[in-house]
Amino acid sequence: MGPPGSGKGTLSSLCVKHFGWCQLSTGNLCRDHIQRNTEIGQKIKSAMQQGQLVSDEVIADMIKDWVLVQDQLPQGIIFDGYPRTKKQAELLYSFLKNTLQDFDLILVKLHVDVDLVLNRILSRISCSNKKCQQVYSLLKESNMHPKSSMTCDACGSTLVHRSDDTKDTLKNRIHVYYQHEQDIIDFYIRKGMSIGMINGAQEVQDVFNDFKKLAQQKEYVC
Repeated sequence: MGPPGSGKGTLSSLCVKHFGWCQLSTGNLCRDHIQRNTEIGQKIKSAMQQGQLVSDEVIADMIKDWVLVQDQLPQGIIFDGYPRTKKQAELLYSFLKNTLQDFDLILVKLHVDVDLVLNRILSRISCSNKKCQQVYSLLKESNMHPKSSMTCDACGSTLVHRSDDTKDTLKNRIHVYYQHEQDIIDFYIRKGMSIGMINGAQEVQDVFNDFKKLAQQKEYVC
């Protein structure tokens, strides 16, 4: 968990690379369903065309669909950008509990001040290749610069600023995030879960090292 720009995607990518876990992005799943014109994709597209938020139930159905079609689930799944509301948290918990015989659900919160989040996102560029979407930073102090200006290190595609990465849009996204954050945390605490807290303002490697310490305490990495 963490507001936009807190480093969730970067941390998720490191976990995929180092532990072989699966990064499950609701944004990517939405785009995939729309492209394949599935029943879920039609509902998502309809909501977007009407300027509405995709319902919690549709997002939950999309997550269920992904889990159920896997031949074999990976050892670890990172829910990137999900759940975003208390209702989504309830639906996810209920689905996992009723579907999987043995699972552990862990919540890790990245704490970053709002001013730093805004600065990070306004300096963020990402790969224009939809199959890559590697993220970089233009901040001078960042160690996430591309090797060549505005060119992706991974696939060579052009790097671009996201169209929705504007100051006004970001302030609204951050406001919406914090409207729901405490309700989600309170729900999981009532379920007896502990919350792992990490200082997301640190360098990327330090954030990852702190994450590994949390995971080792739970014996999920070696």
